[in-house]
Amino acid sequence: MKAVGLIVEYNPFHNGHLYHIEQARVKSNADVVIAVMSGQFLQRGEPAIVDKFTRAKMAIEHGVDLIFELPTVFAIQHSDIFGYAAVQLLNQIGVNMIVFGSEQGDITPFKTTINEIERNKTTYNKVLKEHLHSGVSYPKANALAIQKLSSTFSMDLDQPNNILGLSYLKAQKAINPYLKMETIQRKQAEYHQHQLSQPITSATSIRAHLNELTDLNHDDLAMPKLNLSLLKAYAQKAGRFHYWEDYFPLLKYRILSDTTAQLKQIHGMNEGIEHRLKKQIVNARNYDDFLTLVQTKRYTKTRIQRLLAHVLLHLTTLEVEREVYALKKIDTVRLLGMTEKGQAYLKRTRQTRSVNIIGQYKKNMPDFLSIDERASNIYYMTLNQAVQNTLKQQEFAPPLKKEVEEK
Repeated sequence: MKAVGLIVEYNPFHNGHLYHIEQARVKSNADVVIAVMSGQFLQRGEPAIVDKFTRAKMAIEHGVDLIFELPTVFAIQHSDIFGYAAVQLLNQIGVNMIVFGSEQGDITPFKTTINEIERNKTTYNKVLKEHLHSGVSYPKANALAIQKLSSTFSMDLDQPNNILGLSYLKAQKAINPYLKMETIQRKQAEYHQHQLSQPITSATSIRAHLNELTDLNHDDLAMPKLNLSLLKAYAQKAGRFHYWEDYFPLLKYRILSDTTAQLKQIHGMNEGIEHRLKKQIVNARNYDDFLTLVQTKRYTKTRIQRLLAHVLLHLTTLEVEREVYALKKIDTVRLLGMTEKGQAYLKRTRQTRSVNIIGQYKKNMPDFLSIDERASNIYYMTLNQAVQNTLKQQEFAPPLKKEVEEK
């Protein structure tokens, strides 16, 4: 059975994601679609709007046959670690091709850029360091260093999916150069678009309008009808969606109660920024205010958000470096959901897979799964205790299963 791999977050799942799945099947001619998805916290340092189980159900009901959790320790890192971990997992699960969405929409510029960086590593690293020392952010310094390599370079590296795409190809080259990579162009909606559009809109625009759910239908939100029902059901059960603002009291407590020495142990706490956090937390009225106060030219909003996610989850440099070191071979992966076709694929590839698959938390788990459990406990903390207890039980239940295949 041929398998195509996707790297996703589904925050939440909409028509653009459905298009991605359909086009991935076409490009790969695959029998099975396998997705690796961020869990409760996402690559840009945000809590997912609804939990990983709800988003996994959205996926398996709309064309994904197997959906695995990208461990939290990798999911909330910069693009190179995020991309390496996702590609490594898909490679070990045995996919033949990875298809990602990008603003570029053509795989050739990605391959050309990676090859140029490989051929001119010394120049690239030198220019990158020069721009970083000048005080610009890493994404900006990276873009300027790449542009230095070629006067004909045309890829827009201000676009988030183009940045991730380069990280995926960089990882593929290091992990398995024979793993095929393809991309499809994002249709219609821009990543940061806040205005709803049809038939495809951005996840950002959907999140911005979730407080209007009672007045909007699935066509308004450019998503499958079932997914709107799943969003409403989660909001009814949990009493809310998940936004950073809800975690601000927990974050404030962590920053105020920890010493600067303790904060310095958190991953990403570089160049004395712990002092800036300590200073500004007492002045901030809310999360957005705090983010604005802490942000600098060098520290982008996304970088700060990831750092704050590390603070919230008490994710230390020691923990991250230990897990990143072990990335050369991930020996265990968590399965969140499957279809019957996905289950058949797992049975057929059991002898050839290089990774152990588990469906629920157990005793004596790998360290990174303990971090996932910690992330889930904190993710649900903004809900009332009874709801927390109910939702956390999902961690110990078998993977979701779609029993009946669509015709």
